[in-house]
Amino acid sequence: MDLHESSYYAVGLPNENFCSRQNMKASSKPQESYVELIARAILSSSNYQMLLIDIYEWIITEYPYFSTLQSKAWRNSIRHNLSLNECFVRQQKSENGRGYYWGIHPAALDAFIRGDFRRRQARLRAKRANNPTIQSMPWMINTELSFDHPIHQTQTYNYSYC
Repeated sequence: MDLHESSYYAVGLPNENFCSRQNMKASSKPQESYVELIARAILSSSNYQMLLIDIYEWIITEYPYFSTLQSKAWRNSIRHNLSLNECFVRQQKSENGRGYYWGIHPAALDAFIRGDFRRRQARLRAKRANNPTIQSMPWMINTELSFDHPIHQTQTYNYSYC
């Protein structure tokens, strides 16, 4: 049988398929949500905290699609998700004073480690200090972050019509 007639040759060489898959990964938008991308980036660090610039770098390294974009709007989406989602907590200021570290809220940490990045309807609550996960993270000293503060509560307005 001629090599050109074989089904193996017709399908293509393994290297060709691999290269086209790599190019497709670089050119197609990831299916993961921004919350998942951010969480995976933070979880990749040894102490579960990362500067914003490091989160950008991790995403560009792992998902080359973002490095090919002309617009930097995706960075706005990252900042928006960090601020909006209670599963992310702003930590202490960086050593050089430019920016803050971002971490994962203790109530979301276990789910993120398991790979569960679904949104929760209930508001996150910090676990008590006897949680061994929190004790192993000295940078999470203030675990009593309160989302009951008036700034976090939805305000209701009473409109009176004449």
